[in-house]
Amino acid sequence: MSEEQSCTSKPLVSILILNWNGEKVLRENITSVLESRYRPIEVVVVDNASTDSSLDIIRSFPQVILVANNENAGYAEGNNIGFRKCRGKYIATLNNDVVVDPDWLGEPVRILEKFSDTGCVSCRQMNYSDRNTIDTLYSFPERHLLLGRFGHGKIFDVSRTLYGEAGHVIGANGASAIYRARMIEDLCGFEGKFFAYQEECDLHMRAFYAGWKCVYTPSAIVYHKGSHSFDRMKAVFYYYHERNRIWFIYRNFPLSLLLRFLPVLLLREMRTFINMALRRRMAGTYFRARRDGFYGMFQFRELRRGNMAAFALRRREFLNFMKRKKTALGS
Repeated sequence: MSEEQSCTSKPLVSILILNWNGEKVLRENITSVLESRYRPIEVVVVDNASTDSSLDIIRSFPQVILVANNENAGYAEGNNIGFRKCRGKYIATLNNDVVVDPDWLGEPVRILEKFSDTGCVSCRQMNYSDRNTIDTLYSFPERHLLLGRFGHGKIFDVSRTLYGEAGHVIGANGASAIYRARMIEDLCGFEGKFFAYQEECDLHMRAFYAGWKCVYTPSAIVYHKGSHSFDRMKAVFYYYHERNRIWFIYRNFPLSLLLRFLPVLLLREMRTFINMALRRRMAGTYFRARRDGFYGMFQFRELRRGNMAAFALRRREFLNFMKRKKTALGS
């Protein structure tokens, strides 16, 4: 079989890159993606009304599909716009500050092709500057009811089961997740009202409730520089992160779980207040995020009802992920 024939027998993978003022990182990002050994791929870059030289950089790659938004649609809706342009059976969402290993796609595609109930694959996401250090391997439920970044800041040790073996997890890294397009369509993509932060965790929880599985594979390696877009916009970061934390908890977890972990939640809240209001002098941002979070959460009342019914059925499985982080592929 010729290379061209072999290529056409494989499913198309769309690589979706969302960009906003990423001139310092974008060229390396796109170049690494185009050097991926897996074929066929298409590369779609959604630009959120950048004011730097991003558009010139994107246009210097004629094989890249550019979607230029007239305004900053945010991370969530920006990706939703990109989803509608992607033709692949599978869609990888990459941050613009991620650089991929040439062989990063092969194993995720094999897993998605083999297991029809797998809707998402999490890559081994490493620190760009120190490539033995983990950025994130996958998400896991923490007691303060956010999805934590497993392995963050640790040295990767392939002999550790939680690091070096593939398995089921509750969610993938948002900066380098690989999705089944049908799952994205079924779940209507990210919740656009989040704008930025927690939207990928919310999507993974909705996928979990809908019966989709997420698999972590250590052989799919990418390197993440981290938080490039919001480096100079800390107040914006804290506002969306903290407002959306309220929305995420309200949408996804029952009152019984909040009461069970109330001491942890209160401690987290106290630390957040000290950090934002006292250390960073962002008291106004803190109170605005809390006001908008609590007032705005009731718009999700109907979705919460459905999620709570699903949580009742999957409570044991959720708590198992909280305890064990990862389970075997056969489970």
